[in-house]
Amino acid sequence: MKKKEPSAQTIFVIDFDGTISVNDSTTMLAEKYIPDMHRGYLRDIRAEKISVRKYIKDQLEALSITKEEYISTLRNEMKIDHSFKNFLTKNWDFVIVSAGTLQNVYYSLKEKDIYISPKKIISNQLNFNGEKMKVETSRRYFDQENGVNKAKVIEDFQKQNYHVIFIGDSISDFEGAKAADIVYAKKNQKLTTYLQEQGIAFFEYQNFDEIISHFQKFLI
Repeated sequence: MKKKEPSAQTIFVIDFDGTISVNDSTTMLAEKYIPDMHRGYLRDIRAEKISVRKYIKDQLEALSITKEEYISTLRNEMKIDHSFKNFLTKNWDFVIVSAGTLQNVYYSLKEKDIYISPKKIISNQLNFNGEKMKVETSRRYFDQENGVNKAKVIEDFQKQNYHVIFIGDSISDFEGAKAADIVYAKKNQKLTTYLQEQGIAFFEYQNFDEIISHFQKFLI
């Protein structure tokens, strides 16, 4: 990374599950409410027999809980990297891009007193109808494999002359990482292994404090 002046044309594109959050929101909900179904889906996603999109959509739509129960579960069970709040104090431009749902992101953060405008979250929509949920895929960024095409999100920003810094950790981040100008990959996770195998340059991190410290070195 070359030293550069702080610029309004630099934007962070940030994954949510496993990156901002410590645990995965869909996995947590499935483990709690549909454990038998979840065991099979967990086995299949690890064996790469099913897509990330199917893993998320099928399990969320199999839940039988009210919106109130859903939000309460996120409040009590979701864990957020505390250093993300430190990142927010920098006022750097960012969007959150999730293969899951906007509601998983929004309510997980809101219940930890982190208020992010839905306009800054690019994801699928989770609609509630009594005790059932329906996942509506993103029209602009639909991806059959990962649910949301993070590479296209990044490419759209690049077309607007943004310098894109991507932060991620896992399978749904592979294509986004390949498209970004700079990549931060979480230590000892699947994205790190993938980028090493592909020979793609990246910076390794464990939390947002490390990202802040590293990035600030290149700002004058």
